[in-house]
Amino acid sequence: MRKQKHTQNVRQVIHIVGEGLTELFYFSHIKKLLGYRYSISPRLFENNSIEKIEKKIIELLKADVFVICVFDADVSRRSAAENKKLTTLKRRYEKNKNVLLCDSLQSIEYWFLLHYEDTCRHFNDSATTEQALKRYIPTYDKSHKFMEKEKWVKDMITDGKLEKACKLAEKYDGSDSYSGIYKAIKMLSSLPAHELGR
Repeated sequence: MRKQKHTQNVRQVIHIVGEGLTELFYFSHIKKLLGYRYSISPRLFENNSIEKIEKKIIELLKADVFVICVFDADVSRRSAAENKKLTTLKRRYEKNKNVLLCDSLQSIEYWFLLHYEDTCRHFNDSATTEQALKRYIPTYDKSHKFMEKEKWVKDMITDGKLEKACKLAEKYDGSDSYSGIYKAIKMLSSLPAHELGR
């Protein structure tokens, strides 16, 4: 009986919900490059507010979908009301077995930086984090034109850099700078690759 439940979990649809273009392109490229199994749709990444993200989580949970939620915890660019919603969202879903919250402070760029540098230093905001990343990816840019190219993600995951980033992110979880994206990567890489993957 236990075995049957495990099979059901593996078959359960996994959907990634996030805040913006960076997350959308990163997870689209990773899916293709590593053969991961999940659904990702652009409409779930249209400059979302915390409110919109929560609506999508509720909608997906009703459809028995496992939700990986990716967002930046950069509170400096959010209003007090948005900060309150963010805290509430995290509290509401942190113990839900069908939701995996993967926030990054200041931003997803900190996760990218961990592929190149061992650091948990404090970054004032997402712009500062981005500047640090540009030392390793000089052409890095949040534009559609840059993001849609697979190369920046392909370079980032070669030579064991993804594994290194996962180890560092786990080590620094809860620090001044952190990223929970390693939890999603660990979970996705433990699932059998999709027949159409790789």
